[in-house]
Amino acid sequence: MLSHTGADAAFDASELVAYAKALLTNVEFLRALEARPRVKVGVMLRGVTLPRSRDMMEEVRKAYELGRFARLRYLRPQLSDEAIENRLHRMNRQLERSSNDGSEGHSWRATNTRISGSFVNLLPNLLSMLAETFLREGHDGSLRVRSELLKQWQDLVLVVPPMLITSAWMTPRLFSSESKNHETRSRRSAVERMALWLCDSTLPVDDEPALDYLCRTQGLDEIHMHLNGTTEAEKVWCDALKRPDHVVGALLKRKARDSGIRINIGNGVEHLLRQEDDALTGELLRRRVNDAIALKTALLNKNYEENQGTDPTTCYRKAIHNALPSKKHTRLPKVVHEAWLLCTIFADFTSPNDPSIKRGLMLWHYALLRAQFCRLLVQQVAQVGFDQFQYITLNELREDTEKDFAERFRQIERVQQKGVDYLEGRFAPKITPDRTAALLGQVLRGYLRFLGEEELGEAGTASVSLEYGSLGDLLERVRELELGKKIGRCDHEALKASAVRKNISLSPRRLRLGLVAHFIKMTDVEERQAFYRGGKARSRCRDSIARQQTDQSARALISVIKRTPGLDTLIRGVDAASNERHAGPEVFAPAFRRMRDAGMQRFTYHAGEDFAHIVSGLRAICEAVHFLDLDAGCRIGHATASGLNAETWWRAVDGHVILPLEDRLDDLVFARATLLSNRACTSWLPVIDAEIQSLSMRLWEDPSVSVEHLVDAWQLRRLDPLARKASLRDVEPRLRAEALLHEVSKQSKKTAYELFLRRHGIKTKSDELCRMQEDVVVFRETDVLSLNIIKTLQHCVLKLLHERRIAIETLPSSNVRISIHECYEDHHAQNWLGQETNNALVPVTVSVGSDDPGIFATSLRIEYAHLMRNFRNATSTCNGPDRSEEMITKLCNDSKKYRF
Repeated sequence: MLSHTGADAAFDASELVAYAKALLTNVEFLRALEARPRVKVGVMLRGVTLPRSRDMMEEVRKAYELGRFARLRYLRPQLSDEAIENRLHRMNRQLERSSNDGSEGHSWRATNTRISGSFVNLLPNLLSMLAETFLREGHDGSLRVRSELLKQWQDLVLVVPPMLITSAWMTPRLFSSESKNHETRSRRSAVERMALWLCDSTLPVDDEPALDYLCRTQGLDEIHMHLNGTTEAEKVWCDALKRPDHVVGALLKRKARDSGIRINIGNGVEHLLRQEDDALTGELLRRRVNDAIALKTALLNKNYEENQGTDPTTCYRKAIHNALPSKKHTRLPKVVHEAWLLCTIFADFTSPNDPSIKRGLMLWHYALLRAQFCRLLVQQVAQVGFDQFQYITLNELREDTEKDFAERFRQIERVQQKGVDYLEGRFAPKITPDRTAALLGQVLRGYLRFLGEEELGEAGTASVSLEYGSLGDLLERVRELELGKKIGRCDHEALKASAVRKNISLSPRRLRLGLVAHFIKMTDVEERQAFYRGGKARSRCRDSIARQQTDQSARALISVIKRTPGLDTLIRGVDAASNERHAGPEVFAPAFRRMRDAGMQRFTYHAGEDFAHIVSGLRAICEAVHFLDLDAGCRIGHATASGLNAETWWRAVDGHVILPLEDRLDDLVFARATLLSNRACTSWLPVIDAEIQSLSMRLWEDPSVSVEHLVDAWQLRRLDPLARKASLRDVEPRLRAEALLHEVSKQSKKTAYELFLRRHGIKTKSDELCRMQEDVVVFRETDVLSLNIIKTLQHCVLKLLHERRIAIETLPSSNVRISIHECYEDHHAQNWLGQETNNALVPVTVSVGSDDPGIFATSLRIEYAHLMRNFRNATSTCNGPDRSEEMITKLCNDSKKYRF
């Protein structure tokens, strides 16, 4: 472990992280390992490169060194070549010293002078140094990240698979020289310790005592998590090795789709692959997974050459089965199983006799492949914005793994840690009742399986078979288990004994599940282009397909709820999520009204997360509140625009933005209406009005359209344009209500209603629709929406949320990856909570969630830890009292108050 403390330790940890990232992203090294002539050592290694001569070895070494330098230059572009060279030299010296360290954590030694100090067997030393730098054992027996280095750890695990590091930490502690024989007793003990260390997750949590106390006494409430996107990347990797055709095959079968909505920018999934490696394709990824299967089999089984003529996946399954501690452990939790395999491999590198060059290169090759695959499942620092996030959701690599909902619940609960008290999981209802019921059944079966398991994840006496066919049966069984009836847990004496030794309380599971249905914001590119071009191919209104599919999904969900008694107690709320550019709040207004008529009381909506202009984000928040009729007890997801510093935002976008004319006009209309209703910045209203009129004339070419007409037309967007011809005598009550809204608007605001229809292509000239998409360039220096006005609009939006008792869902890791934040210290929650001024202008209620923890390599506990570190640092900078624990407790309590 690095021996310094405070700032020195943080600096050294950052340097070590950069070095590790440079090594594990070394595409040149990976290609060199792949490009050498193949050595046929049985069917298993036909695609695996093993250098056979001094010249070949020299080429591999050169690729390693030059690729390492190039990657570090990419990571640190502000440094000179000399500075990068000095950093590499310093880290090499530290790794050489660590290889001769006699401490428990540094037992990876290179004693063979022929390869001592070379790159071949450097990887075990590097992983060990990372492990000893960042990890320690917590008081509850779990593996913890040192809180003071959490920032550096989070940066690391986006790039380097964390189980490589945690397994390096466990190996010398489990497989010491005294236990090399791995007797049955020592193996059983090793498995028990692994289970306690890992807690069913590949990502250890922090070691902050205040958060331990909060989790133990109150438990955290997860108020914003999408069930799809939860699974950690390395769990998907394990399945990819066992079922490559199912996991990688999902990516290969996915139909290519352009990701641009204004112009063709290509397929997003292809972008994702090429950002990782400019030569990477789905087919190459499949071949690399095959190579990884072969490599891991060979590392586990030194007699792999005897596997002539055997299917690779069969050989792999046999190898991992033979490596298990005993036949009784065939049903180990996924992370414990994988950790055992990695520790078995790593133990070979701790032996007095150095592993061969061949095995050293095989480990490098395997680690590079594993790291590359996992990065395709985790949003990287350079992948800014929602579109980049969406490419990960669209690659389908998680699809096969995430059929198992029980595994996700285990990961969230974390065995003895039990930090999450309540999970509000989000799912997307389908467009038919049967498909929606099937999805809900899949979720409930996973939840029941989870409730009936032992602590180690093995099926207990209350394990759930699939005999419960109907949703009603499943729901009834869920309530029985949640109330503690007929649980009948297996007696797990070994784990209990181990827990007693460590003074750990294995209390009954307390994770409880609620569901929130979220509709998908989507756009059909062809429909959108046809709408703006005009002509006969134009749809009935804007976003016609999204509106119809959302309504179908809402009807299907209501049908399932009505025919399943008690399901309304499980489905606790409604949301709309995904890319904000693809659909605004107005698209979902009819569906939300339908759900409210059906008895749903709690609503939330993703808004103000990703935007062209910060005022566009504020407008989206305001539109969600007004168009969707959000009120007390509801929430807004993200609301990032309301917390950002406007000056910082302008710097992040290089001082200018480009947006369509209609969006710029909408932003100005929103700003004008908001400022006027709050009697704020009224001296600026004539200037704003002048620009509104200028853009209105450019768009509509109609001087009779006043600013007031445009404001009224904007407010009418809550109407459903598909229902404009509905009858007041329609047999369906919902359509009658929609028809009444149209009739009242038509009578009271005739001109505004006509503008509303024209915006939807009704009685509109084709050139007007084309003009809507004309570009407007807005510069910071000349923007009439000045910094002061933006700050005032933020205040007005927060005031609106406070008056309506609407909470904000904040998701730190998601915001840092998608928004303009360069690091967690920049997160805007401090602005909401008044940390910088110790006096928030508007009281803001904030709840905390993790969004997609698998994609952001996080957990709810880690999200709280990031916020607590920020609050503590901010008070330290301001020389004020440390209110971090008080503020974290408030966040926890507010999450409980506003959970659905």
